[in-house]
Amino acid sequence: MTGIFTSLQGMSAALSAFSQALGADQNNISNSSTPGYAAIRAVIQPAGFGTGAGDSVTLQSSGNAQVDAIVQAAASQASDSQTQAQQLGAVNQQFDITGSTGILAAFQQFSSAFASLAVSPGDSAVASTAISAAGSVAAAFQSVAQSLSSQSQNLQASAQSTVSQINDLAAQITANNAQIQRDPGPETGTDTSQRSALTQLSGLVGVTVTSNTDGTVNVLAGGSIPLVLGDQSFALSTNLSAAPGSQITSSGGGSAPLSFSGALGGLLDTLNNTITPILGGNSQTGSLNTLAKGFASTANSILTSAVTASGSAGVPIFTYDTANPADVASTLSIDPTVTASQLAVATTGASAEANGAANALAGLAASGNAADQLNGLAAQDYFSSIAQSVGQQLSDATSQSTVDQTSLTSAQAHQTSIEGVSLDQEAINVTGDQRAWEAAAKLVSVIDNLTLNAVNLVGLQDS
Repeated sequence: MTGIFTSLQGMSAALSAFSQALGADQNNISNSSTPGYAAIRAVIQPAGFGTGAGDSVTLQSSGNAQVDAIVQAAASQASDSQTQAQQLGAVNQQFDITGSTGILAAFQQFSSAFASLAVSPGDSAVASTAISAAGSVAAAFQSVAQSLSSQSQNLQASAQSTVSQINDLAAQITANNAQIQRDPGPETGTDTSQRSALTQLSGLVGVTVTSNTDGTVNVLAGGSIPLVLGDQSFALSTNLSAAPGSQITSSGGGSAPLSFSGALGGLLDTLNNTITPILGGNSQTGSLNTLAKGFASTANSILTSAVTASGSAGVPIFTYDTANPADVASTLSIDPTVTASQLAVATTGASAEANGAANALAGLAASGNAADQLNGLAAQDYFSSIAQSVGQQLSDATSQSTVDQTSLTSAQAHQTSIEGVSLDQEAINVTGDQRAWEAAAKLVSVIDNLTLNAVNLVGLQDS
């Protein structure tokens, strides 16, 4: 009888093991398309190799920290370059180098209007057109400045929203860590939630994830500032008016990097490395303001050194904020009190010409005169250099985005091959585990009958 009972216990253990294995198989199938899910592998130890007398099962997650780290890094980089490409596309639209619209078109209109004035220096209608053309230049600068300012505000709002999402995910990861501490092991719900949160987080900001011996994780943003340390989360804060390296801080301390990756990195890079150098801010004048001031002040200088047809001293036509160099483009305008009769077109002195000033203004945008240039470039060439820089950044970001997306796709495919659920393999596993369970159940039935027969035999002998 002892042997029969031992065999019955062994078969009961086998039934339990195969039932757990079937449960893992079914769970894998149910979650085959669940984001962040890593397949659970049931490792069955035959009797004599496990902890008990019968068969035993160990459930193991297929999650691989190294593979996950590769995907997280690829996701951060892909999100970074994609975000930059999207944002730079909007910036690039402000710098039309065809001369059809924008500042370059306004320069050409200005040159044409003053060229006409040089031909008819005494014509008040032509002079009025020239003043109007100067107003178009001012309006073009204001339009670009306002558009860039609006985009800058949107970038800052997006960065703050992204940081808020990062903090929410950090809190979720911390909660998962606490659950893992309470209930260690490959608990599917917590494991999936943790992996999904880390994947989402890596798309928002570059992270370094390290595992602790208790199964919890530590997370650093940008590789240096703490987000999660075990059961503690640390909120990030933004101060986008600060210099790069000080714009993002953690309540847990740490030294922030000069730049981040992920969507946050793409937003900050566009703001710090493209818009601010053009628009100004953070102690920078901005190339757009340099161009606006250089063109307007040179035009005013030409006008104030000239005389009108009646011999009166010329007056400036452009006005702008002289107190803040970063506000020149946004405040550039035409003095509304200047009339056509006040527009000085004649030069004085030994080489006096009745249209000398008008000719100088007509050629100002493309002037080869060193005194009229900005950093050795004529105004229209200076504008083109800004446009070319933005265009190159956009081209680089777009190309990099394509490369990064390919790398991410490859990393995800490798991750799926290691951690994902293969429905074909699960079908094989289910079939094998079902047959093993049925065999064990049949043996239990046989042993049960043997036990019953043995009991009956004992009963007959006693009688």
